[in-house]
Amino acid sequence: MDPLTVIIIIAALYLVIYFVAQAIGFDKLAERGIDVGTPFFILIKTERLNKFLTRMGKKFPRAFFNIGIVAAFGGMIFGFYIFTDNLLKFFIAPSAAGGVVPIIPGVTITGLPMIYILIGLGITLLTHEFAHGLASAKDNIPIKSSGLLFLLVLFGGFVEPDEEAFEKEATPKDRMRLLAAGSYANMIWAFVFLILLSNFGTVMSFGFNSPNGAYLYDIAPTSAAMGELEVGDVIIGLNSTEIETWSDLSIYMNDTSPGDTLVVHLMSGESVSIILGQNDAVPYKGYIGVYGADYWEPKPGWDILFDPMFAFHFQMTLTWSFVILFSVALFNLLPIPIFDGDKLLSNGLSLITEDERKIKAVMYPLRIFSIAVVLLSMGLSLWLGKGLF
Repeated sequence: MDPLTVIIIIAALYLVIYFVAQAIGFDKLAERGIDVGTPFFILIKTERLNKFLTRMGKKFPRAFFNIGIVAAFGGMIFGFYIFTDNLLKFFIAPSAAGGVVPIIPGVTITGLPMIYILIGLGITLLTHEFAHGLASAKDNIPIKSSGLLFLLVLFGGFVEPDEEAFEKEATPKDRMRLLAAGSYANMIWAFVFLILLSNFGTVMSFGFNSPNGAYLYDIAPTSAAMGELEVGDVIIGLNSTEIETWSDLSIYMNDTSPGDTLVVHLMSGESVSIILGQNDAVPYKGYIGVYGADYWEPKPGWDILFDPMFAFHFQMTLTWSFVILFSVALFNLLPIPIFDGDKLLSNGLSLITEDERKIKAVMYPLRIFSIAVVLLSMGLSLWLGKGLF
């Protein structure tokens, strides 16, 4: 089932829920903490989650959240470096610059990667918001409301600390612990996913044989592969060379040139002859125009529960979850007014000086610089046609 069909089915379910809720009464459901008054949007508030986050937050040592402040400022500095360095590449070496684009399903992300990215974004929102709740509880800042939200294909959580207690009763250090907690949690989970990815072969060896091909999950338009290969094909050989992993395919392609004839052997038993094209980014190397990953086959017995594509989907979900978790953590720490990094830095500066003019003298230039870097990066990414993959 393709991603577009999945989205249409989910949208239809949302409409059914909306009309059923309308029949029951939006106000009646709101009294129970369920907001479905807007099509394709569901908000569930629950006191049980408030109590759970409060109880768990009290168990964490304050030192854990203090480390989060240090990690957040480290992430802020690293974020400045990453985004500034990437922006400079647009002018110095455009082909090496990465795309900086908003995540808009069907526009900036399409196909299978859209599913993996949305799962990663949901994990990011849940870990980010619930970490705010844990830190809030630790420093006795009441949690006003918390719960889960669903917006079409996106899911996540939300935590709303008591704003008055946060602004008037909490100390700058209390506020810094709460503000840093979200990105800090994203960094921790990104590290967890990175460990799983680094040991992916060991994890998958329990139910799968070693990779025995290269699975294609996307094909570049107007490329040599377009019309010759299809998404879902598994390449097991190129000319007379056996291909067992995606890395094997990449290594083989490094020694090809535009115009070379490539005989692609597929797991289905078919063989396809392709004349390689040219990639403007690397004009001297042959270009086939495929995106893929290792193909894992389930061991006997495991095929009842998992098909050969489970490992691929799992690996892609881990990969994109890591990318989104780490990217959002750094992005959120930039000193831009709508992000946590802005209040985190201003509260940190208030520990050094109480002079508001001096704080503003530092904050305003950094805000302007950060906004300029982000907007320029997005504008250049769209202009040059750079996406997330």
